[in-house]
Amino acid sequence: MKLYNLGSDILKTLKDLLGIAAGSLICGFAYSLFLIPFKVAPGGVGGLSQILFYKFNIPAGISMLIFNIPLFIIGVLFLGRMFGIKTIIAIIFVSIFTDLFSYKNIINFKFFIPYLYQVNNLAYSFTDQILLGTLAGAALLGVGMGIVFRFNGSTGGTDIPALLLKKFLGVSVGTGFLIIDSIIIFSIGIVFKNANIILWGFISLFVSSKVTDYVLEGLPGTKGVFIITEHPDVIRQFILKNLDRGCTIFKGEGGYSEKNIDILYVVINLRELTKLKETIVKCDPKAFVIVNDVNEALGYGFKEF
Repeated sequence: MKLYNLGSDILKTLKDLLGIAAGSLICGFAYSLFLIPFKVAPGGVGGLSQILFYKFNIPAGISMLIFNIPLFIIGVLFLGRMFGIKTIIAIIFVSIFTDLFSYKNIINFKFFIPYLYQVNNLAYSFTDQILLGTLAGAALLGVGMGIVFRFNGSTGGTDIPALLLKKFLGVSVGTGFLIIDSIIIFSIGIVFKNANIILWGFISLFVSSKVTDYVLEGLPGTKGVFIITEHPDVIRQFILKNLDRGCTIFKGEGGYSEKNIDILYVVINLRELTKLKETIVKCDPKAFVIVNDVNEALGYGFKEF
């Protein structure tokens, strides 16, 4: 049994490392060939690295390490060992891939050269349009970050200051991210004396964060449905037999009628929602139905824990 558990742990660790490497590769590709050429970044150390890249000609990947290593040490000292070996690996991978896809290196892959545009003296991109570069870069960065998180990794960066704000000032992590990333985005715009960069930075922050959520949780294709009806038994039987779903019955009371009522609650996918609506209309046209997005459903009929 111990040998089996050890083998399972090794396989899981290898799977996580491969996933972190793949996500880091996508992040590096997004930074080097879409975001950095236009001086656009959704906050984080990727944004700060652009200052060193353009002002002091320090490669962006090395700049990320310069910022990330002290932040990692501070995180371990003040927050404990929650930032483990996978965080270090992700930090290193993102830095390596960011510099690997820099123009100085990518020109060795002659296949890419016809598709590259010179954006400025130091950077090239697959597009010469800042809108396309921002949207494509932010989307790819969101995919990469989501994959890294999904395989139990973290790219460090603003995770650590955000958690420090939570620990010492009681600021929520989400608010902490917003504050820190906003400061970084404004700083980039001030350093480069370009207000447009600030606006593009916030657009990229919004897009990358949304895509990261989609990669982690999936599109909101699962729905939670509350059904208030005078025929709960008929609809309950349809849910159990025709949709092969379970449901929960809440005991309620009508605010106006003051009658005792049964409220059905079921979690289903989008395809099943259409069938359920059709059945409800046939059984009780006066029924009241509330449909909510469900970010994640775990258990029988959905994802495993």
